[in-house]
Amino acid sequence: MRINHNISALRGNNQLKITNKALDKSLERLSSGYRINRASDDAAGLAISKKMKTQIEGLEQSSRNASDGVSVIQTAEGALNEVGAMLQRMRELSVQAANGTNTAADRLAIQKEINQLNNEITRISTDTEFNTKPLLNGNLDCQSYSNTTNVEMISLSDQVDAKDYQFKITQDARQAVMTGMKLNDLTGDITDTQAGIININGIEIEINEGDTREQVFEKLRDACDTMNIKVFAQVGTSTNPDNAGYESGSIADGPLVLMTKEYGSSQSIEIHCDNEELCDLLDISKSGAKAVGVDAKATLGDGFSNTATTSCNGNIITVTDGDGFEIKFKTTPGAAGTIFTDQTVGDAGASITDGAGSDEVSITVLQAGPMDLQIGANEGQTMEVRIPRVDTYTLGTNVVNVCTQEGASNAIAILDKAITMVTDIRAKLGAYQNRLDHAIANLDVGAENITEALSRIGDTDMAKEMSIYTQKNVLAQAGTAMLAQANERPQNILSLLQG
Repeated sequence: MRINHNISALRGNNQLKITNKALDKSLERLSSGYRINRASDDAAGLAISKKMKTQIEGLEQSSRNASDGVSVIQTAEGALNEVGAMLQRMRELSVQAANGTNTAADRLAIQKEINQLNNEITRISTDTEFNTKPLLNGNLDCQSYSNTTNVEMISLSDQVDAKDYQFKITQDARQAVMTGMKLNDLTGDITDTQAGIININGIEIEINEGDTREQVFEKLRDACDTMNIKVFAQVGTSTNPDNAGYESGSIADGPLVLMTKEYGSSQSIEIHCDNEELCDLLDISKSGAKAVGVDAKATLGDGFSNTATTSCNGNIITVTDGDGFEIKFKTTPGAAGTIFTDQTVGDAGASITDGAGSDEVSITVLQAGPMDLQIGANEGQTMEVRIPRVDTYTLGTNVVNVCTQEGASNAIAILDKAITMVTDIRAKLGAYQNRLDHAIANLDVGAENITEALSRIGDTDMAKEMSIYTQKNVLAQAGTAMLAQANERPQNILSLLQG
Protein backbone atom coordinates (compact mmCIF):
# COMPACT_ATOMS: atom_id res chain seq x y z
CA MET A 1 0.00 0.00 0.00
CA ARG A 2 1.36 3.41 -0.99
CA ILE A 3 0.49 6.95 0.10
CA ASN A 4 2.66 9.11 -2.24
CA HIS A 5 0.40 8.37 -5.22
CA ASN A 6 -3.29 7.72 -4.72
CA ILE A 7 -3.79 5.73 -7.90
CA SER A 8 -7.43 4.92 -7.12
CA ALA A 9 -8.27 8.60 -6.71
CA LEU A 10 -6.43 9.48 -9.89
CA ARG A 11 -8.34 6.85 -11.84
CA GLY A 12 -11.63 7.92 -10.33
CA ASN A 13 -10.91 11.59 -11.06
CA ASN A 14 -9.97 10.80 -14.69
CA GLN A 15 -13.22 8.93 -15.27
CA LEU A 16 -15.16 11.72 -13.60
CA LYS A 17 -13.62 14.30 -15.95
CA ILE A 18 -14.58 12.16 -18.95
CA THR A 19 -18.10 11.83 -17.64
CA ASN A 20 -18.38 15.56 -16.89
CA LYS A 21 -17.15 16.40 -20.39
CA ALA A 22 -19.78 14.12 -21.94
CA LEU A 23 -22.37 15.61 -19.61
CA ASP A 24 -21.42 19.16 -20.66
CA LYS A 25 -21.76 18.23 -24.35
CA SER A 26 -25.13 16.62 -23.71
CA LEU A 27 -26.32 19.71 -21.84
CA GLU A 28 -25.15 21.91 -24.71
CA ARG A 29 -27.06 19.85 -27.26
CA LEU A 30 -30.20 19.81 -25.12
CA SER A 31 -30.11 23.55 -24.48
CA SER A 32 -29.28 24.61 -28.08
CA GLY A 33 -31.36 22.01 -29.91
CA TYR A 34 -28.45 21.36 -32.28
CA ARG A 35 -26.46 18.17 -32.50
CA ILE A 36 -23.55 20.03 -34.12
CA ASN A 37 -22.58 23.18 -32.23
CA ARG A 38 -18.95 23.38 -33.40
CA ALA A 39 -16.87 21.81 -36.11
CA SER A 40 -15.32 19.30 -33.69
CA ASP A 41 -18.76 17.81 -33.01
CA ASP A 42 -18.99 16.47 -36.60
CA ALA A 43 -16.65 18.02 -39.19
CA ALA A 44 -18.25 16.34 -42.22
CA GLY A 45 -21.76 16.89 -40.89
CA LEU A 46 -21.01 20.59 -40.34
CA ALA A 47 -19.85 21.03 -43.96
CA ILE A 48 -22.91 19.24 -45.29
CA SER A 49 -25.35 21.09 -43.05
CA LYS A 50 -23.96 24.54 -43.88
CA LYS A 51 -24.23 23.77 -47.60
CA MET A 52 -27.80 22.62 -47.06
CA LYS A 53 -28.62 25.75 -45.07
CA THR A 54 -27.29 27.90 -47.92
CA GLN A 55 -29.50 26.04 -50.37
CA ILE A 56 -32.55 26.37 -48.13
CA GLU A 57 -32.13 30.12 -47.74
CA GLY A 58 -31.57 30.45 -51.49
CA LEU A 59 -34.68 28.41 -52.28
CA GLU A 60 -36.80 30.44 -49.88
CA GLN A 61 -35.59 33.73 -51.39
CA SER A 62 -36.11 32.34 -54.89
CA SER A 63 -39.69 31.53 -53.97
CA ARG A 64 -40.17 35.15 -52.93
CA ASN A 65 -38.49 36.29 -56.16
CA ALA A 66 -40.90 34.18 -58.20
CA SER A 67 -43.83 35.64 -56.25
CA ASP A 68 -42.58 39.13 -57.14
CA GLY A 69 -42.41 38.01 -60.77
CA VAL A 70 -46.03 36.89 -60.58
CA SER A 71 -46.94 40.35 -59.28
CA VAL A 72 -45.14 41.99 -62.21
CA ILE A 73 -46.96 39.79 -64.69
CA GLN A 74 -50.31 40.39 -63.02
CA THR A 75 -49.72 44.15 -63.19
CA ALA A 76 -48.88 44.01 -66.90
CA GLU A 77 -51.75 41.64 -67.65
CA GLY A 78 -54.19 43.88 -65.80
CA ALA A 79 -53.12 46.85 -67.92
CA LEU A 80 -53.45 44.78 -71.10
CA ASN A 81 -56.94 43.78 -70.01
CA GLU A 82 -57.91 47.44 -70.15
CA VAL A 83 -56.15 47.89 -73.49
CA GLY A 84 -58.15 44.94 -74.83
CA ALA A 85 -61.37 46.46 -73.52
CA MET A 86 -60.58 49.74 -75.27
CA LEU A 87 -59.80 47.94 -78.52
CA GLN A 88 -63.13 46.15 -78.28
CA ARG A 89 -64.85 49.50 -77.79
CA MET A 90 -62.97 50.96 -80.76
CA ARG A 91 -64.06 48.03 -82.90
CA GLU A 92 -67.65 48.49 -81.79
CA LEU A 93 -67.41 52.16 -82.73
CA SER A 94 -65.88 51.25 -86.11
CA VAL A 95 -68.73 48.88 -86.85
CA GLN A 96 -71.15 51.64 -85.90
CA ALA A 97 -69.35 54.16 -88.13
CA ALA A 98 -69.34 51.73 -91.07
CA ASN A 99 -73.14 51.85 -91.20
CA GLY A 100 -74.48 53.93 -94.07
CA THR A 101 -77.13 55.59 -91.89
CA ASN A 102 -74.47 57.78 -90.23
CA THR A 103 -73.85 61.34 -91.32
CA ALA A 104 -70.39 62.88 -91.52
CA ALA A 105 -71.07 64.61 -88.22
CA ASP A 106 -71.92 61.25 -86.62
CA ARG A 107 -68.66 59.70 -87.77
CA LEU A 108 -66.82 62.78 -86.58
CA ALA A 109 -68.19 62.31 -83.08
CA ILE A 110 -67.21 58.62 -83.17
CA GLN A 111 -63.68 59.52 -84.27
CA LYS A 112 -63.30 61.84 -81.29
CA GLU A 113 -63.90 58.94 -78.89
CA ILE A 114 -61.52 56.71 -80.85
CA ASN A 115 -58.82 59.41 -80.61
CA GLN A 116 -59.25 59.58 -76.85
CA LEU A 117 -59.05 55.79 -76.55
CA ASN A 118 -55.83 55.82 -78.58
CA ASN A 119 -54.44 58.48 -76.26
CA GLU A 120 -55.26 56.32 -73.26
CA ILE A 121 -53.55 53.28 -74.83
CA THR A 122 -50.44 55.43 -75.26
CA ARG A 123 -50.64 56.59 -71.64
CA ILE A 124 -51.01 53.04 -70.36
CA SER A 125 -48.01 52.01 -72.44
CA THR A 126 -45.78 54.68 -70.92
CA ASP A 127 -47.15 54.83 -67.37
CA THR A 128 -47.71 51.18 -66.39
CA GLU A 129 -44.98 50.42 -63.86
CA PHE A 130 -43.97 47.98 -61.14
CA ASN A 131 -41.50 49.28 -58.57
CA THR A 132 -40.88 52.24 -60.95
CA LYS A 133 -39.96 49.77 -63.73
CA PRO A 134 -41.96 50.43 -66.94
CA LEU A 135 -43.65 47.27 -68.20
CA LEU A 136 -45.30 47.96 -71.57
CA ASN A 137 -42.95 50.41 -73.30
CA GLY A 138 -40.61 47.72 -74.63
CA ASN A 139 -37.98 48.02 -71.88
CA LEU A 140 -38.60 44.39 -70.86
CA ASP A 141 -37.98 43.06 -74.35
CA CYS A 142 -34.68 42.51 -76.16
CA GLN A 143 -33.06 45.89 -76.76
CA SER A 144 -31.54 46.91 -80.06
CA TYR A 145 -29.04 49.33 -81.50
CA SER A 146 -29.39 51.00 -84.90
CA ASN A 147 -26.61 52.61 -86.90
CA THR A 148 -29.01 55.34 -88.07
CA THR A 149 -31.48 57.57 -86.27
CA ASN A 150 -33.96 57.13 -89.13
CA VAL A 151 -34.75 53.51 -88.32
CA GLU A 152 -35.64 51.92 -84.98
CA MET A 153 -36.91 48.50 -83.99
CA ILE A 154 -40.21 48.70 -82.15
CA SER A 155 -41.02 45.04 -81.52
CA LEU A 156 -39.76 41.52 -82.10
CA SER A 157 -40.95 38.01 -81.38
CA ASP A 158 -39.30 35.55 -79.00
CA GLN A 159 -37.91 33.61 -81.97
CA VAL A 160 -35.62 36.47 -83.05
CA ASP A 161 -31.98 35.69 -82.21
CA ALA A 162 -29.58 38.24 -80.77
CA LYS A 163 -27.35 39.23 -83.70
CA ASP A 164 -26.94 41.80 -86.50
CA TYR A 165 -29.61 42.30 -89.17
CA GLN A 166 -28.91 44.33 -92.32
CA PHE A 167 -31.33 45.81 -94.84
CA LYS A 168 -31.83 48.86 -97.05
CA ILE A 169 -34.69 51.37 -97.15
CA THR A 170 -35.36 51.84 -100.86
CA GLN A 171 -38.30 54.19 -100.44
CA ASP A 172 -39.27 56.52 -97.63
CA ALA A 173 -42.75 56.50 -96.21
CA ARG A 174 -44.67 59.65 -96.93
CA GLN A 175 -47.69 61.41 -95.55
CA ALA A 176 -50.43 62.57 -97.88
CA VAL A 177 -49.56 66.21 -98.49
CA MET A 178 -51.56 68.82 -100.38
CA THR A 179 -50.52 72.42 -100.95
CA GLY A 180 -51.75 75.37 -102.93
CA MET A 181 -54.87 76.47 -101.09
CA LYS A 182 -54.49 80.17 -100.33
CA LEU A 183 -56.24 82.66 -98.11
CA ASN A 184 -54.21 85.64 -99.39
CA ASP A 185 -57.02 87.00 -101.58
CA LEU A 186 -59.56 86.77 -98.76
CA THR A 187 -58.99 90.28 -97.45
CA GLY A 188 -62.58 90.96 -96.49
CA ASP A 189 -65.54 88.84 -95.43
CA ILE A 190 -67.02 86.01 -97.50
CA THR A 191 -69.75 87.39 -99.76
CA ASP A 192 -73.08 85.78 -100.52
CA THR A 193 -71.89 84.52 -103.91
CA GLN A 194 -68.69 83.11 -102.43
CA ALA A 195 -70.35 81.09 -99.67
CA GLY A 196 -70.30 77.34 -100.20
CA ILE A 197 -69.10 73.98 -98.92
CA ILE A 198 -65.58 72.59 -98.94
CA ASN A 199 -65.59 68.80 -98.64
CA ILE A 200 -62.42 67.22 -97.23
CA ASN A 201 -62.44 63.41 -97.02
CA GLY A 202 -66.22 63.42 -96.83
CA ILE A 203 -66.42 66.04 -94.08
CA GLU A 204 -68.36 69.11 -95.17
CA ILE A 205 -67.06 72.48 -94.05
CA GLU A 206 -69.60 75.27 -94.47
CA ILE A 207 -68.13 78.61 -95.53
CA ASN A 208 -70.82 81.13 -94.74
CA GLU A 209 -71.44 84.69 -95.80
CA GLY A 210 -69.61 87.06 -93.47
CA ASP A 211 -66.86 84.62 -92.47
CA THR A 212 -63.47 86.24 -92.08
CA ARG A 213 -60.15 84.77 -93.20
CA GLU A 214 -59.40 83.66 -89.65
CA GLN A 215 -62.81 82.01 -89.32
CA VAL A 216 -62.34 80.11 -92.58
CA PHE A 217 -58.94 78.89 -91.39
CA GLU A 218 -60.38 77.87 -88.02
CA LYS A 219 -63.10 75.81 -89.71
CA LEU A 220 -60.53 74.09 -91.92
CA ARG A 221 -58.21 73.49 -88.99
CA ASP A 222 -60.86 72.13 -86.60
CA ALA A 223 -62.37 69.81 -89.21
CA CYS A 224 -58.97 68.47 -90.27
CA ASP A 225 -57.94 67.88 -86.65
CA THR A 226 -60.69 65.29 -86.33
CA MET A 227 -59.36 63.53 -89.45
CA ASN A 228 -55.73 63.49 -88.20
CA ILE A 229 -54.74 66.12 -90.76
CA LYS A 230 -52.48 69.04 -89.92
CA VAL A 231 -53.20 72.42 -91.50
CA PHE A 232 -50.68 75.26 -91.49
CA ALA A 233 -49.23 77.95 -93.75
CA GLN A 234 -46.14 77.16 -95.79
CA VAL A 235 -42.97 79.19 -95.65
CA GLY A 236 -40.28 78.22 -98.15
CA THR A 237 -40.33 75.81 -101.06
CA SER A 238 -39.06 72.54 -99.59
CA THR A 239 -40.40 69.37 -101.25
CA ASN A 240 -40.21 67.39 -98.02
CA PRO A 241 -42.67 68.72 -95.42
CA ASP A 242 -41.58 66.28 -92.72
CA ASN A 243 -39.76 67.57 -89.68
CA ALA A 244 -38.16 70.92 -90.60
CA GLY A 245 -39.13 70.89 -94.30
CA TYR A 246 -41.96 73.34 -93.84
CA GLU A 247 -42.17 76.12 -91.31
CA SER A 248 -45.42 77.39 -89.95
CA GLY A 249 -46.07 80.89 -91.28
CA SER A 250 -48.87 83.41 -91.40
CA ILE A 251 -52.07 82.33 -93.14
CA ALA A 252 -52.05 85.66 -94.95
CA ASP A 253 -48.62 85.13 -96.50
CA GLY A 254 -48.13 81.59 -97.81
CA PRO A 255 -50.24 78.77 -99.23
CA LEU A 256 -51.85 76.37 -96.80
CA VAL A 257 -50.41 72.90 -96.32
CA LEU A 258 -52.70 69.96 -95.52
CA MET A 259 -50.71 66.98 -94.24
CA THR A 260 -51.90 63.72 -92.70
CA LYS A 261 -50.36 62.98 -89.33
CA GLU A 262 -49.68 59.36 -90.29
CA TYR A 263 -47.81 57.78 -93.17
CA GLY A 264 -48.65 55.36 -95.94
CA SER A 265 -50.88 54.57 -98.87
CA SER A 266 -53.87 54.27 -96.52
CA GLN A 267 -53.60 58.01 -95.83
CA SER A 268 -55.29 60.36 -98.28
CA ILE A 269 -56.59 63.90 -98.60
CA GLU A 270 -59.38 64.59 -101.08
CA ILE A 271 -60.82 68.07 -101.56
CA HIS A 272 -63.94 69.19 -103.42
CA CYS A 273 -65.74 72.52 -103.48
CA ASP A 274 -69.29 73.19 -104.69
CA ASN A 275 -68.90 76.90 -105.50
CA GLU A 276 -66.75 78.10 -108.41
CA GLU A 277 -66.29 81.56 -106.92
CA LEU A 278 -65.09 80.02 -103.67
CA CYS A 279 -62.74 77.77 -105.68
CA ASP A 280 -61.28 80.80 -107.46
CA LEU A 281 -60.95 82.70 -104.18
CA LEU A 282 -59.06 79.89 -102.42
CA ASP A 283 -57.24 78.47 -105.49
CA ILE A 284 -59.04 75.13 -105.28
CA SER A 285 -59.43 73.05 -108.45
CA LYS A 286 -63.03 72.99 -109.62
CA SER A 287 -62.69 69.27 -110.42
CA GLY A 288 -61.30 68.47 -107.00
CA ALA A 289 -57.93 67.10 -105.98
CA LYS A 290 -56.60 64.09 -104.12
CA ALA A 291 -53.27 63.28 -102.49
CA VAL A 292 -52.24 59.84 -101.22
CA GLY A 293 -49.41 58.86 -98.90
CA VAL A 294 -46.66 56.41 -99.71
CA ASP A 295 -45.56 53.21 -97.96
CA ALA A 296 -41.92 52.60 -97.20
CA LYS A 297 -40.03 49.88 -99.07
CA ALA A 298 -37.05 47.79 -97.97
CA THR A 299 -34.80 45.00 -99.19
CA LEU A 300 -33.31 42.49 -96.77
CA GLY A 301 -29.64 41.66 -96.35
CA ASP A 302 -27.41 39.68 -94.00
CA GLY A 303 -28.93 38.24 -90.86
CA PHE A 304 -32.25 37.34 -92.45
CA SER A 305 -32.85 33.96 -94.03
CA ASN A 306 -33.76 33.62 -97.70
CA THR A 307 -37.34 32.78 -96.70
CA ALA A 308 -37.92 36.05 -94.81
CA THR A 309 -40.47 38.43 -96.32
CA THR A 310 -41.28 42.10 -95.80
CA SER A 311 -44.57 43.96 -95.65
CA CYS A 312 -44.86 47.72 -95.31
CA ASN A 313 -47.71 49.74 -93.86
CA GLY A 314 -46.87 53.41 -93.87
CA ASN A 315 -43.59 53.89 -92.05
CA ILE A 316 -43.81 50.49 -90.32
CA ILE A 317 -41.81 47.67 -91.94
CA THR A 318 -42.59 44.14 -90.77
CA VAL A 319 -40.23 41.25 -91.49
CA THR A 320 -41.60 37.73 -90.95
CA ASP A 321 -40.19 34.24 -91.35
CA GLY A 322 -41.02 30.70 -90.29
CA ASP A 323 -41.38 29.53 -86.67
CA GLY A 324 -43.00 32.78 -85.59
CA PHE A 325 -40.05 35.05 -86.49
CA GLU A 326 -41.20 38.69 -86.68
CA ILE A 327 -39.48 42.07 -86.40
CA LYS A 328 -41.13 45.46 -86.80
CA PHE A 329 -39.18 48.58 -87.73
CA LYS A 330 -40.28 52.19 -87.69
CA THR A 331 -38.72 54.51 -90.25
CA THR A 332 -38.62 58.29 -90.44
CA PRO A 333 -38.19 60.36 -93.62
CA GLY A 334 -34.64 60.60 -94.86
CA ALA A 335 -33.82 56.92 -94.58
CA ALA A 336 -33.88 56.38 -98.34
CA GLY A 337 -33.22 59.82 -99.76
CA THR A 338 -36.45 59.60 -101.77
CA ILE A 339 -37.47 62.74 -103.68
CA PHE A 340 -41.14 63.74 -103.63
CA THR A 341 -43.10 66.29 -105.60
CA ASP A 342 -45.96 67.76 -103.61
CA GLN A 343 -49.60 67.37 -104.63
CA THR A 344 -51.38 70.69 -105.00
CA VAL A 345 -55.08 71.39 -104.89
CA GLY A 346 -55.03 71.93 -108.64
CA ASP A 347 -52.91 68.96 -109.78
CA ALA A 348 -54.05 65.57 -110.94
CA GLY A 349 -51.50 63.70 -108.87
CA ALA A 350 -48.19 63.83 -107.07
CA SER A 351 -45.03 62.23 -108.41
CA ILE A 352 -42.36 60.23 -106.60
CA THR A 353 -38.77 59.74 -107.65
CA ASP A 354 -36.79 57.15 -105.76
CA GLY A 355 -33.42 58.22 -104.51
CA ALA A 356 -30.33 56.06 -104.53
CA GLY A 357 -31.55 54.24 -101.44
CA SER A 358 -30.16 54.30 -97.95
CA ASP A 359 -26.82 53.08 -96.85
CA GLU A 360 -27.10 49.64 -95.34
CA VAL A 361 -29.05 49.85 -92.12
CA SER A 362 -27.72 47.60 -89.38
CA ILE A 363 -29.89 46.69 -86.41
CA THR A 364 -28.12 44.84 -83.59
CA VAL A 365 -30.45 42.84 -81.38
CA LEU A 366 -28.93 42.50 -77.91
CA GLN A 367 -29.36 39.88 -75.22
CA ALA A 368 -29.95 42.69 -72.73
CA GLY A 369 -33.45 43.84 -71.93
CA PRO A 370 -35.65 40.92 -70.81
CA MET A 371 -36.38 40.61 -67.10
CA ASP A 372 -34.45 37.66 -65.65
CA LEU A 373 -36.09 36.23 -62.54
CA GLN A 374 -33.74 34.38 -60.17
CA ILE A 375 -35.92 31.36 -59.42
CA GLY A 376 -33.20 29.00 -58.19
CA ALA A 377 -30.72 28.93 -55.33
CA ASN A 378 -27.66 28.80 -57.59
CA GLU A 379 -26.02 30.82 -60.33
CA GLY A 380 -27.71 30.75 -63.72
CA GLN A 381 -31.01 29.36 -62.41
CA THR A 382 -33.10 32.11 -63.98
CA MET A 383 -36.27 32.50 -66.00
CA GLU A 384 -36.49 35.05 -68.80
CA VAL A 385 -39.64 37.17 -69.02
CA ARG A 386 -40.19 39.27 -72.15
CA ILE A 387 -43.03 41.77 -72.41
CA PRO A 388 -43.25 43.42 -75.84
CA ARG A 389 -43.98 47.05 -76.49
CA VAL A 390 -47.70 47.76 -76.61
CA ASP A 391 -48.75 51.11 -78.03
CA THR A 392 -50.73 52.50 -80.93
CA TYR A 393 -47.82 51.96 -83.35
CA THR A 394 -47.24 48.30 -82.54
CA LEU A 395 -51.00 47.68 -82.51
CA GLY A 396 -51.53 49.68 -85.70
CA THR A 397 -54.42 51.70 -84.27
CA ASN A 398 -52.67 55.03 -84.84
CA VAL A 399 -54.04 55.02 -88.41
CA VAL A 400 -57.66 54.27 -87.48
CA ASN A 401 -59.93 56.92 -88.97
CA VAL A 402 -63.65 56.33 -89.27
CA CYS A 403 -64.63 59.69 -90.73
CA THR A 404 -65.51 57.89 -93.97
CA GLN A 405 -67.36 54.62 -94.52
CA GLU A 406 -64.33 53.13 -96.24
CA GLY A 407 -62.08 54.17 -93.36
CA ALA A 408 -64.49 52.62 -90.86
CA SER A 409 -64.46 49.31 -92.76
CA ASN A 410 -60.67 49.31 -92.84
CA ALA A 411 -60.60 50.10 -89.12
CA ILE A 412 -62.49 46.90 -88.33
CA ALA A 413 -59.74 44.78 -89.89
CA ILE A 414 -57.00 46.81 -88.16
CA LEU A 415 -58.67 46.43 -84.78
CA ASP A 416 -59.21 42.70 -85.28
CA LYS A 417 -55.43 42.33 -85.68
CA ALA A 418 -54.78 44.56 -82.67
CA ILE A 419 -57.17 42.57 -80.47
CA THR A 420 -55.52 39.32 -81.57
CA MET A 421 -52.09 40.78 -80.76
CA VAL A 422 -53.13 41.84 -77.26
CA THR A 423 -54.80 38.48 -76.66
CA ASP A 424 -51.62 36.67 -77.71
CA ILE A 425 -49.52 38.79 -75.35
CA ARG A 426 -51.94 38.14 -72.48
CA ALA A 427 -51.82 34.41 -73.21
CA LYS A 428 -48.02 34.59 -73.11
CA LEU A 429 -48.12 36.38 -69.75
CA GLY A 430 -50.61 33.81 -68.46
CA ALA A 431 -48.21 31.03 -69.45
CA TYR A 432 -45.42 32.84 -67.61
CA GLN A 433 -47.59 33.09 -64.48
CA ASN A 434 -48.57 29.41 -64.59
CA ARG A 435 -44.92 28.46 -64.95
CA LEU A 436 -43.98 30.65 -61.99
CA ASP A 437 -46.77 29.15 -59.88
CA HIS A 438 -45.31 25.69 -60.52
CA ALA A 439 -41.80 27.01 -59.85
CA ILE A 440 -42.93 28.43 -56.50
CA ALA A 441 -44.51 25.11 -55.53
CA ASN A 442 -41.35 23.25 -56.53
CA LEU A 443 -39.11 25.68 -54.62
CA ASP A 444 -41.24 25.39 -51.49
CA VAL A 445 -41.22 21.57 -51.64
CA GLY A 446 -37.48 21.55 -52.25
CA ALA A 447 -36.84 23.84 -49.30
CA GLU A 448 -39.07 21.66 -47.12
CA ASN A 449 -37.31 18.42 -48.07
CA ILE A 450 -33.82 19.83 -47.68
CA THR A 451 -34.82 21.31 -44.31
CA GLU A 452 -35.92 17.85 -43.23
CA ALA A 453 -32.57 16.41 -44.31
CA LEU A 454 -30.76 19.23 -42.52
CA SER A 455 -32.73 18.51 -39.37
CA ARG A 456 -31.62 14.89 -39.40
CA ILE A 457 -27.99 15.96 -39.66
CA GLY A 458 -27.84 19.01 -37.42
CA ASP A 459 -30.73 18.85 -34.93
CA THR A 460 -30.66 17.12 -31.56
CA ASP A 461 -32.76 14.01 -31.04
CA MET A 462 -34.14 15.24 -27.72
CA ALA A 463 -35.39 11.84 -26.49
CA LYS A 464 -32.11 10.11 -27.24
CA GLU A 465 -30.03 12.97 -25.88
CA MET A 466 -32.09 13.07 -22.65
CA SER A 467 -31.36 9.39 -22.13
CA ILE A 468 -27.64 10.08 -22.60
CA TYR A 469 -27.85 13.04 -20.23
CA THR A 470 -29.53 10.92 -17.55
CA GLN A 471 -26.90 8.21 -17.96
CA LYS A 472 -24.01 10.66 -17.73
CA ASN A 473 -25.59 12.45 -14.78
CA VAL A 474 -25.83 9.18 -12.83
CA LEU A 475 -22.24 8.33 -13.75
CA ALA A 476 -21.11 11.77 -12.60
CA GLN A 477 -22.80 11.27 -9.24
CA ALA A 478 -21.29 7.79 -8.90
CA GLY A 479 -17.88 9.04 -9.91
CA THR A 480 -18.04 11.82 -7.36
CA ALA A 481 -18.97 9.34 -4.63
CA MET A 482 -16.21 6.92 -5.64
CA LEU A 483 -13.64 9.72 -5.74
CA ALA A 484 -14.56 10.56 -2.16
CA GLN A 485 -14.06 6.89 -1.18
CA ALA A 486 -10.72 6.77 -3.00
CA ASN A 487 -9.55 9.86 -1.16
CA GLU A 488 -10.32 8.15 2.20
CA ARG A 489 -8.28 4.97 1.45
CA PRO A 490 -4.83 6.44 2.38
CA GLN A 491 -6.16 7.14 5.85
CA ASN A 492 -6.50 3.38 6.39
CA ILE A 493 -2.69 3.13 6.12
CA LEU A 494 -2.33 5.21 9.26
CA SER A 495 -3.79 2.33 11.32
CA LEU A 496 -0.75 0.24 10.39
CA LEU A 497 1.57 2.95 11.71
CA GLN A 498 -0.34 3.15 14.97
CA GLY A 499 0.01 -0.64 15.46
